[in-house]
Amino acid sequence: MFNNKNKLKLVVLGSVVTAVLPLTTIAENKALIQAQKYSENDDRIDVDDGKVIFEHDFGANHTLNLEYNWDAVSGASPTWDSVSGASAAEVSDAVSGASPCIDEDGNYYELCRDTRQIEGIIGDGFKSSDDLIYKNIGLDDFRNSLAALYTYRTPEYRNEINLGASYSEEDDFKNTGISADYLINTDRSRNRSISVGASFMKNDVFDYLKDEWNNFDLSNFQLGLTQVFNQTLVAKINLYGILEKGHLSNPYFNVVTRINVSLDPASPYFKYYLTREKRPEERKSGGISAQLSKSLNSSNALQTSYRYYQDSWAVKSHTIDLRSYHYAGTNFRFNPLVRYYKQTAANFFKAHDADDNVFDENSYASADHRLGNYHSWTFQLGIEYLQSEKLSWNIYSGHQSQSSGLDLYWTHIGAQYKY
Repeated sequence: MFNNKNKLKLVVLGSVVTAVLPLTTIAENKALIQAQKYSENDDRIDVDDGKVIFEHDFGANHTLNLEYNWDAVSGASPTWDSVSGASAAEVSDAVSGASPCIDEDGNYYELCRDTRQIEGIIGDGFKSSDDLIYKNIGLDDFRNSLAALYTYRTPEYRNEINLGASYSEEDDFKNTGISADYLINTDRSRNRSISVGASFMKNDVFDYLKDEWNNFDLSNFQLGLTQVFNQTLVAKINLYGILEKGHLSNPYFNVVTRINVSLDPASPYFKYYLTREKRPEERKSGGISAQLSKSLNSSNALQTSYRYYQDSWAVKSHTIDLRSYHYAGTNFRFNPLVRYYKQTAANFFKAHDADDNVFDENSYASADHRLGNYHSWTFQLGIEYLQSEKLSWNIYSGHQSQSSGLDLYWTHIGAQYKY
């Protein structure tokens, strides 16, 4: 048995605003393995995830981190479809009788617009939106990813230079990324540091309907300030900006579009179509985050964080985190988490169950609930068992409930070995 209370660490975890705020920094060689089970309600997504991480120090100034991750995804994704299933194959109009654009045999008049040639349209259209339904479409995929991070520390002030690279591949998605950041300690005490970082990701996504690859790029920039007030209190503030450019539309999401198929203004004839969602090809976003870590005593610590986000699509969000760390005896640590998230909708989003859920022909359009107006609560409990100075085990289980009706569940188990 060993007592690790005097080495209590506080860790801030995030995505764009990732930061580590340890009260003590200890260089250690580590090997970690994790397995996770993730699921959504309503027979939606199930993910089996595995991860292996190695961290090795080459002397006092060099550290290399390697991470391999694999995911097996199955289930279904919600989107608009025809009652008969138009997403799998084109669906005919099934007309009876003549219309301003279709004769009694179901053929288009020469003077009428052939909407079947419009980009993104699925099928030949429907007379009524009642022929369309929002339902789950099955999916199955597997992902492999590899990431590496190299850290160099300067001998005198212990400034850190971090260089990273990553690659991820699925059947219909590929991601390649690079990153760099520089952490500058303003004096030898290392009580205050400034960090500047940037990353770039190149993404390729496959559109199965058009049988082609599309790409988009993501650039991220951030500036952070960390202040150690004393041995028990650490704070950090981050400013960040993100630029996405390229094909940002999701090829798996459909919307309902109402189109006038008649070329005669005096005789409009409207039909309803399943079309691919259409998002702007540029998204600018940014915000601010702040974290505060407080060690209450040798056995208990608190950590709070806040993140604000806004983008050029009119999405704004607020995230509030409250975490705590509690030692029970010398071998167990409990890590509960509560998170509240609130988001406004994108200016081209329409919910599938809204009174107005049909789009105009030339407008940007999405029914993806992740771009909608909703809030969520997340609860998670982690338990760590410190078997020895070298070996520890952990299990985490969590639940998120969204106001949109979506419930998320996850459990992961892992082990860490210090060598």
